[in-house]
Amino acid sequence: MKHASTPLLNNYARRGALLLALGAAAPATWGQSFSPVSFYSAGSASAGSGGALSGVVLGDVTGDGRLDVVASNYAGNGVAVLPGLAGGNFASPGFEYSTGSGSVPNSIALADLNGDGRLDAVAANQRTYSAGVLLGQATGVFAPVSLYSVGANKLPVQVALGDVNGDGRPDIVTCNSFDNEIAVLLAQTSGGVAPASAYATGTGGSAGVALGDVNGDGRLDIVTGKNNAAGVLLGQAGGTFAPITTYPFGSGASGGANDVALGDLNGDGRLDIVFVDPNRASTIVLLGQASGGFGSASAYATNGNTPMGVVLGDVTGDGRLDIVTANGAGTVSVLPGMAGGTFATAVVFPIGPNTTPADVALGDLNGDGRLDIVTGLFANITNNVGVLLNTGTYNPLATTRPTAADLTLAPNPAHEAFTVQLPAGLAPTSAELLNTLGQVVRRPAVGAGSFTVATSGLAPGIYTLRLRAGGEALARRVVVE
Repeated sequence: MKHASTPLLNNYARRGALLLALGAAAPATWGQSFSPVSFYSAGSASAGSGGALSGVVLGDVTGDGRLDVVASNYAGNGVAVLPGLAGGNFASPGFEYSTGSGSVPNSIALADLNGDGRLDAVAANQRTYSAGVLLGQATGVFAPVSLYSVGANKLPVQVALGDVNGDGRPDIVTCNSFDNEIAVLLAQTSGGVAPASAYATGTGGSAGVALGDVNGDGRLDIVTGKNNAAGVLLGQAGGTFAPITTYPFGSGASGGANDVALGDLNGDGRLDIVFVDPNRASTIVLLGQASGGFGSASAYATNGNTPMGVVLGDVTGDGRLDIVTANGAGTVSVLPGMAGGTFATAVVFPIGPNTTPADVALGDLNGDGRLDIVTGLFANITNNVGVLLNTGTYNPLATTRPTAADLTLAPNPAHEAFTVQLPAGLAPTSAELLNTLGQVVRRPAVGAGSFTVATSGLAPGIYTLRLRAGGEALARRVVVE
């Protein structure tokens, strides 16, 4: 639960009311399946009554090539890191880092803020009115937190990172839900950030924040949730933003918008918006239009009470983005993507009674080419992260199938370019180079044997090369200096 909309929760103390037990969830009747959930403790301060993981993200913070879990501990005033191990397992209990006394971090995001090739963490500290920055260190740990104000007495409930002013450095954007505003903190050459600039979102509260170029002008825009509407603030020169434009959910919506994700759902090259609406256990989808705006909202039931977090990814392996939600009733839901940006009936997978999944992330944890599910648990007794490995039958494993280890990237670290040497028999159909925010920064032409990826003009940092070849998806990390 990265945040809560004002119509849903007037204050975060009410989260305890979401401890709803769920009976046995209906089994999946289609080709997609997941392993039973595995639990991993996020550390001593996250256990028992002090445990409340309100945000969860995945990233290779230890530099060993495996995805690690990074979670914000709402009740423990800190950030927990669970290093990834072979087979999709995690070291547990994890490492813990303070975000400051009484900080109440409600959301977490990762990016290379200082250009040293390591992922850094930023937490939205609700009670200290700040963004807490923890810089990654060579040993795979984080430095002590540095706090940057998002505005006097402002309560940030979610954070997003992205280069909003085009200077090559990720900037910090927070949703100050109860204050009806968005705060933007621009990164500085010194390694710090400039004082926050505030952008009003109008009365009725705002919930969630995501960054993406929704109108195709090359600048990142801000998307947030309003009372019964999506709110869009278009990026302008210098990292400033236009006044908010709202797109209503329609008369059938109940008013709650709790979390937001962006992705191209219908393959038209435009970003679409997905919200979760806890009040009616649904996701709200708004498809991007050629005009740069958004069409009428469509609602799809999650078949799980109180969806709190949402993420997009192709978990079914059909080339379309699917919706995955974390539901407060102790489940996660998968809504398979269909043609035209529509979605099939949700399939529910149990996490367990009294677990209260609050946020969700996707990543290939065990290297089998499938996206797995990680959810942060807002209230439970001892274990705080739940992992469901993807066991779908759409892409059976084969011992002869190529792996990411079969790719050769040189030089790595790269300066102006690097060459990808392909194993015999692998004919990729596409290649993409993504930054740490998952944004595509290069789409090189691919060919048999080898191809070259230009990196000139890219900010120093960690990037991911992603190849697709038939049903295969291969990814390798590359460092740009």
